[in-house]
Amino acid sequence: MDDKTEPVSERMDPLPAEPSADEEEAASTPAGTETTDEQVDHIRQLRERGLAQTVIDGGVKARAVGFGSGDAAGTIYKNYYGTPAVDPVDGRVPEDDLDRLRELYVAPAAHIALVDHLTRHGIAVLRGAPGSGRYTTALLAVRQAMDTGVVVLDSEAGVRRLVTDERGLQPSRGHVIEGDGTEWANELRPQLLIRLRAATYGRSPLVIIVDDHVPVGGLTGHVVEHEVADGMPFQVLERHLTVLLADRPLDCRKLLEHEGLREDLRGRRSMAEVAGLAGQLARRVRDNDDVDQIVQGLGAELRAKAVRLLGPPQKNAADGAGRQQLSLWSHAFLLACVVLDGTTLSRVSRESHRLAELLHGVRSPSSVPAMPLFEESVRDWLDHSDVEFTDRTGQPVGSRHPECLVRVSQPGLGEAVLEVLWHDHSGARGPLLEWLDSLAVRGEEDIRVSAAQTVGLLATFDWAYVHEELLVRWASERGEHADRRRFAAAWALERAVTDPLLAPRVQRLLSRWSQRRDFQACAQAAYGTRIGAKFPAEALNSLERIAGAGMKSVWAAVREIYAAGSRAQVLERLAQWSASSRHWLRDDAAKCLQGLSRFRGERAVTAFLKEPGPREHLLLLSRRTLLSSSRTHRQCGWNCMRLWVERAGDEPGLDELVAEFFAELPEPDVEGDRLRERLLFHLRLWGHQLPDGDTALHIKSLLEERWSM
Repeated sequence: MDDKTEPVSERMDPLPAEPSADEEEAASTPAGTETTDEQVDHIRQLRERGLAQTVIDGGVKARAVGFGSGDAAGTIYKNYYGTPAVDPVDGRVPEDDLDRLRELYVAPAAHIALVDHLTRHGIAVLRGAPGSGRYTTALLAVRQAMDTGVVVLDSEAGVRRLVTDERGLQPSRGHVIEGDGTEWANELRPQLLIRLRAATYGRSPLVIIVDDHVPVGGLTGHVVEHEVADGMPFQVLERHLTVLLADRPLDCRKLLEHEGLREDLRGRRSMAEVAGLAGQLARRVRDNDDVDQIVQGLGAELRAKAVRLLGPPQKNAADGAGRQQLSLWSHAFLLACVVLDGTTLSRVSRESHRLAELLHGVRSPSSVPAMPLFEESVRDWLDHSDVEFTDRTGQPVGSRHPECLVRVSQPGLGEAVLEVLWHDHSGARGPLLEWLDSLAVRGEEDIRVSAAQTVGLLATFDWAYVHEELLVRWASERGEHADRRRFAAAWALERAVTDPLLAPRVQRLLSRWSQRRDFQACAQAAYGTRIGAKFPAEALNSLERIAGAGMKSVWAAVREIYAAGSRAQVLERLAQWSASSRHWLRDDAAKCLQGLSRFRGERAVTAFLKEPGPREHLLLLSRRTLLSSSRTHRQCGWNCMRLWVERAGDEPGLDELVAEFFAELPEPDVEGDRLRERLLFHLRLWGHQLPDGDTALHIKSLLEERWSM
């Protein structure tokens, strides 16, 4: 069952009634009581160990612009402004980047059709798979249709505003907007496009990018289909290598003529992957690596090696009975090494026994063989598994070293083994998922993370199967291990969303889950991963729905989005929540303010005291929290102020910024007068309580001087 097959008209759960004043105090609990910051940091490090570095960084390098993760507008634009986790506002694409793209560009058949459509109609809907190069095609087609510049529009703002907002479409500029994962992309209607045509025709051409799952049956005459021809991946690779290795034409030609490279391209599903492959190859050529060795490390060679490792055990010709050298237990050990890469040998062997029992159970129970206790040893399995032993620093050690860890010897081989197993040995799918399900509820956090990320990788091979068999069940679990399975589903989706073809599906899935009570806890956990960092505006919208339902504080997810880089955006949203008429949103706003105040360094909220926009949001949030009718919310506010004062004693110049901020908190009314009194009272109190009480008293004197003027 695919995620698109879930009922779209199912009843959403009603919102809870607003609590009374007494219930507010009982229901509100301090932020951070569920997990400590140390636990959160530890789990984040475990998750990042299984993710690509570009996913952790949140963006791509400048030279790969246009071929980034998902080939999406947000990726390129995030890179331009140097804030990889902050969604863009409308802005112009630098001409240097367009020139760089044009140098690497191989025009598909849709390019000419798109330029012609823009010239005649002024607007086009470009429909294609994420990562197929459609975004680059849109940019360069718009640039050709309007050679005075290209503007990327904020995808979160949608396209309806462009009809009436004079600041939306810029005269004599081409425009591109990408709608993956957004609600408005599924709501495009001919009437809207006709109105947009009137606004764009002849002066501001517009390309609306949607993924190939968006229905466009009613948009005949507006849609240009972006398809990738069979030979396109090799053409793109050839163009990239020709440019990247312009000073080494012989090495470039040798690479392109290598049959193994052509074989590897058959497994590449997007132009984004092809561009990344070209960069990888060029770097290794410049490191003077042998071309044959370079190609051997690619996917096709790794898959061939995986096929050999997972092949049927060899026969012993010297044995008249034809006894197999290695049994199914050795294959289970190999799979355990892959899934639990980086763990101890004892763990791997222990879990491999459980997997082997499940794999043997595929046949009749009467035919399950006994474990070969003395016929085979762990040493035999190790020789067949292509692994190595290292210590925690990555240095090679012996298998009996006290800190010995088992690691797959070749990068990428583990993924190749799982891919071959999934596609070539279908009978092992069920036992493998059952085994991963059991690992996801273990007490060891590293095992749970490894199991969840393996499920996420399997979802990139077969989304519908994994979604139906595990993800839905994990996300809606209510049993003894409900929390662990929900987090496992979130971590699996974090791994799956790195696939550009799955990113829109994961976005749509989480948007729906945020509206269903049984799935809200999992959606919240998922938005607290790199998914929230990658799509902060969408994540905050969904978290607002979850927080408003009053089920559970969304502080943990907000913390991760804030820490990933979307700090100003988070502050603005919290300021809006603090003014809400709904208690639960105000409750989370207060808890989040208290939690965010614990950050130090560049993430500290006090860093915004110098920035006008975020400072105004912080001022509104702090004022509303300190003047809240809830005693718990007020206490959160005063806890924040104390943290700021305490920090002002360690950071030169911060005391004056804090004093100026405190001076603006009270407004000229009765409540403002009361807040002035409380500020002075707490500063006197902190002057006696804090180790550096002089800072609090100094801020108090600055306040009194400011207010007396």
